[in-house]
Amino acid sequence: MTALTKRQAEVLEFIMDQQRRAGCIPTVREIAEHFGFSSPNAAAQHLKLIEKKGHIRLLKGRARGIIVPAVASEDGRRGTRVPMVGAVAAGRPVTAVENLEGYITLDNSLFSGRDVFALRVRGDSMIGMGIHDGDIAVVRKQPEVDPGETVVAMIDGEATLKRFGRDGRKIILRAENPSYPDIVTDPKDTSIEIVGKVIGIMRKI
Repeated sequence: MTALTKRQAEVLEFIMDQQRRAGCIPTVREIAEHFGFSSPNAAAQHLKLIEKKGHIRLLKGRARGIIVPAVASEDGRRGTRVPMVGAVAAGRPVTAVENLEGYITLDNSLFSGRDVFALRVRGDSMIGMGIHDGDIAVVRKQPEVDPGETVVAMIDGEATLKRFGRDGRKIILRAENPSYPDIVTDPKDTSIEIVGKVIGIMRKI
């Protein structure tokens, strides 16, 4: 499966979002109208390239003939396809469209719910929790978390994985490695944003 361009990723995310919200795949004309394309043919060209890269399958002669490939875990159980996010653009929150590397399949018996994405871990600041460099963190987007939960936070435009805590009014982002100091900040500090809660860690053996 080949990585998508930013626009292609946006089109794919729109298709998947419409399927989740409305229960049906959008038509090519609906895609064209949503993105302001000059014609349905322009949308069709995007779809052909997304299909060529292996992310969808197109059925000829059908108004809603777009299939996001059925997903299942390696042992045959059903799974959910979620976006894998790579490097985070400066000053922007993590989203399913921006900085998209591709998609991974999560086992439905282990992970469920909407607004879930995956993020590759870089560094060893959480090694005390058994989270290693190269692991994949499964994250649910939510701005509110409880003390003690592991979170993805944006600090001055950079994503970090830490344990969330509070000291009075102050927010504390704790590393699980004594080599790294705690990050302490005022909750009114606009340079920090809680993106989501880590709901699982995956590792390729």
